[in-house]
Amino acid sequence: MLIHAATASAKMRDLTNRFTGVRLATPDDAQALARFINDTSMNNGKLRIGFNRGDDYFALLRLQGEKFSALVCEQDGQIAGVGALTLRQASVRGRKVTLGYLQDLRMASNVTHRTRQNFYQFFSEFVRLCPQFEEFDNCSLFITAILDDNRAAKAALSRTAFPLEYTRLSQYTAHIWPKIPALGRLTGTARMKDSQEDEVSAFYAQELGRRAFDLTTDDLARLTKHSTSVVLKDAGAIVAACLLVQTDQERVLQAEHTGINFKLNAAGTFITALRVAKGLAPERAAIAKQQLLARALSESRKLNGLFTGYIETANDPLRMSQLQHLGSYKTQGSLYRVYHPEHSAIPEFSAGFLRPSHVAQFDWISS
Repeated sequence: MLIHAATASAKMRDLTNRFTGVRLATPDDAQALARFINDTSMNNGKLRIGFNRGDDYFALLRLQGEKFSALVCEQDGQIAGVGALTLRQASVRGRKVTLGYLQDLRMASNVTHRTRQNFYQFFSEFVRLCPQFEEFDNCSLFITAILDDNRAAKAALSRTAFPLEYTRLSQYTAHIWPKIPALGRLTGTARMKDSQEDEVSAFYAQELGRRAFDLTTDDLARLTKHSTSVVLKDAGAIVAACLLVQTDQERVLQAEHTGINFKLNAAGTFITALRVAKGLAPERAAIAKQQLLARALSESRKLNGLFTGYIETANDPLRMSQLQHLGSYKTQGSLYRVYHPEHSAIPEFSAGFLRPSHVAQFDWISS
């Protein structure tokens, strides 16, 4: 559900009135925002990454969260900046919490310094006051992901330009590699099989909620129309599962590697919700995870799109073949906890619930 001016509270409207040239996006902005995002990219050293969002900017946000909103900055009547927030219910230390994911914070290169600073201050003030906004479920926990070598993004989000605090929770490695269909095999669209859906849902109902910022069954329901499940069974019971999620319509990856003068432009499939049954011994669990990944990569070749993405952490390494190593785009990034001094007044924060000192595992709806 899109939160916009017509559905925003008086407090939110008061906030936008304090800043010039800013507003909440409306449904009518879908195409204009998509064009703005399509013309921007993220610089990561030799690797430049962009995402083509088609004609509907909100399509990906609908896939990622139960509620979402976009803050828009305008200069001379044109969109000059955007920053989005998606909200979903997540699990932290076994407890349910509203989690906000901050994304798509982009500014046009030709905006004035005053416009840029005005928008960053508006965006940070929005995050600071978000626990007071009922339409945003009084969200007080936010995360965001930044490519480690994306110097432009880090400068934009510096303490002086963007007055919020960041704590790095975990580093990740994102892989992108060619997904070439087997000879004679037709590709199709990801769609979970009805005969397997109930069995997979029952498995996830038992396994979800054990990781920091974990997915919920509501997230899986939202992904059903875009995904197919891959399972590993032992004695007829599922011992490991993951989802292959396809974003052909919602997002197309654009990547350019200046070091090897190679460009990519393709829709893709990413792996998420990888779980191994908690009752497995550590050795068996490690083997099951690798067997499941191998099966998932094989199954992904049957789907539309040229590239598959997988985000790994130190606890979820990805073993690739020599061919995948040769053709892989690999970049590192970090997941950050975004907070502000006012969090210290929130009971859950002062009690330590919202201050995980170390997040060993995490999962996202979208890579």
